[in-house]
Amino acid sequence: MADAKSDRPKIQMTQGKTAPWSDHRSGMLIQFGVSGELTGSENVFMTRQKIPPSMKSIPHYHVNCETAMYISQGPVIMKHGDKLEHAHEAVTGDFLHIPQNAIHQIINPSDSADAEVVLCRDASEELVKDLPELDLES
Repeated sequence: MADAKSDRPKIQMTQGKTAPWSDHRSGMLIQFGVSGELTGSENVFMTRQKIPPSMKSIPHYHVNCETAMYISQGPVIMKHGDKLEHAHEAVTGDFLHIPQNAIHQIINPSDSADAEVVLCRDASEELVKDLPELDLES
């Protein structure tokens, strides 16, 4: 997006206080900050997600991008591996890197408080492959 007085790109801002929260396919609440549709981004996708108490995502991987995650309100458990055989327990202030095609599942272990994460991906939109057959604790 070019500025009217210049051919340089225009900086876009999404106000976190007013940006809507919507239901995500995984059961989390999601707030979009940067995306192709919202800001015209070509290479970055950034969201904030609230993970309700005891919620866990469907095991999945991202076909087209890697993800950087900042835990703004923890704890969260990140299961990973071909059979989700590994786990990182992340607390507030921790960072996680999820490579493209890495199978993973995020879990809020608290039964009383939301967890919250900020995600940034190197694509303007995400392509996800769900693997519900790996969720053995359903």
